[in-house]
Amino acid sequence: MTSFLNPVDVMAFDSIYHQYHHAVFKNICRLVDRHDIAEDILQEVFLSFWDSRHQLDLTQGAGNWLFAVSYNKSLQYLKKLALEKSKLSVYPAIRDTMEEDSPGLRESRLTLIDEAIENLSPRKKKVFQLCRLEGKTANEAARILGISHHTVKEYLQSSSESIRSYIASNQPTVPVLGAIFLTIYL
Repeated sequence: MTSFLNPVDVMAFDSIYHQYHHAVFKNICRLVDRHDIAEDILQEVFLSFWDSRHQLDLTQGAGNWLFAVSYNKSLQYLKKLALEKSKLSVYPAIRDTMEEDSPGLRESRLTLIDEAIENLSPRKKKVFQLCRLEGKTANEAARILGISHHTVKEYLQSSSESIRSYIASNQPTVPVLGAIFLTIYL
């Protein structure tokens, strides 16, 4: 009977983990200021290492690969966090309620907002992204898109109404705590 885990692979992984985990963790902490998130990223890095162990060329050692992956995963986290903050900045009333949410509830709320934005017409979505997510003024958005300032304002008003309507119509699919969020959002 063959072993599910090759003992040689496990020993090599353990050796590499013990050699690099402190340094990789410090590398992650330089970018990510939350200790718990840095630990999660460290776990993801070594999980990726384990999953890729048979495809990696480690003639130069594992350090370069581990540091590159930890850097990339840290940046991915920071980009995701920045995107979430930009979405939440549009609706400041919900920011405080989401800070204490479980990750699953937070994710379902953000997904609902994403779905609502995706359902906008392409032109309204672009106006909404420029003004609400990127912080452009109505005049700047009008200049970028080559439309009038008044059209931008109309699109923003219509987009907000569409988003509210979408969230209200999908409220039953959100957990009970999500319903509280939606009343604040509306």
